[in-house]
Amino acid sequence: MATKAYTYTDDDLSTWERIKKAFANDWEQTKADFGSDSSRDMDQDVDDTLKQMSGSDDAFENREQAFRFGYTAQNRFGTEHPTWNDNVDRKLRDEYDGDYEADRAYIQHAYGYRARG
Repeated sequence: MATKAYTYTDDDLSTWERIKKAFANDWEQTKADFGSDSSRDMDQDVDDTLKQMSGSDDAFENREQAFRFGYTAQNRFGTEHPTWNDNVDRKLRDEYDGDYEADRAYIQHAYGYRARG
């Protein structure tokens, strides 16, 4: 039994958060591989897990700003422009507070997203 509690550093916690997500995705994939009805197939293999653990995977969190921007733009402009077009592209390019060229595909994807429900 430990006599002194271990104190995690910020680096420890940051690393764990990155690895924890990779483990969570890997666990979901493992359950799906073994036929669990309660898990979803993540279409993930060992390479994907290693990328996530090293932080080199393109995680959702890295694109959340673009997804949020595109989806909310659809809510604002969707009646006038129900589908992506050059006018929407120009309007959003002027409003986006980020690297529009790098995020354009994610913004466009979110603009076209229709919530199920």
